[in-house]
Amino acid sequence: RIAHDIQMGILPKIFPPFPDRKEIDIHAMIAPAKEVGGDFYDFFFIDEHHLCLTIGDVSGKGVPASLLMAVTTTLIRAKAKAGMFPHEILGEVNADLCTDNPSSMFVTVFLGILDVRTGGFTYSNGGHNIPYLLLREGTIKGLENTTTFILGIESNFRFQTRKMDLNPKDGIYFYTDGVSEAMDKNKELFSTERLEDVLRTCAKNSSQEINLRIYDELKKHMGDELQSDDITMISLKYLGT
Repeated sequence: RIAHDIQMGILPKIFPPFPDRKEIDIHAMIAPAKEVGGDFYDFFFIDEHHLCLTIGDVSGKGVPASLLMAVTTTLIRAKAKAGMFPHEILGEVNADLCTDNPSSMFVTVFLGILDVRTGGFTYSNGGHNIPYLLLREGTIKGLENTTTFILGIESNFRFQTRKMDLNPKDGIYFYTDGVSEAMDKNKELFSTERLEDVLRTCAKNSSQEINLRIYDELKKHMGDELQSDDITMISLKYLGT
């Protein structure tokens, strides 16, 4: 209960989170497993024009994972400053996490920054599932990955930033492995292939509709099987200025 309360108390839960910002449509959700893990998501404006989005997954379960999740989200907000590139933010967070980590816990993090004026999206990956680009015509594709490694283990790892441009009505879908690895009673995974099939059917929808559609398909797949990992996702639609 304590771990669950820590985890849920930190995550943004009011949608739309920025009702006065008409350039974006963003929705996120988390369905915690019975054994609490360390999934997290966050989004905040670094300055008037730059939205920072992050999603991650801490190794392990229970109170230790939820505490490291709280530390990681706090560090990201503290390190993200106007003018910084995503790889610089991850590098500083990683250095701090490596400084005092006697239990050798680690965290995967994907971090992106959207310029809401232009649709320019820069991102860096720290060992996390690569998100999907949802094109406005309804097709999908995985983002090109960066050099990538988990955070909290190797303090000198050099992360990388990539840049792409979103057109109005394009979107991005971020998720943790609790989505692709959700199992049915026969221990068959939901899989990235099924996820991609569902995304193709709803890529043009609103961010909330995308998340709810995928979650509905996950519940159908799992049936009565006990959920073994947190299910966490963010959908972002860039609407333009």
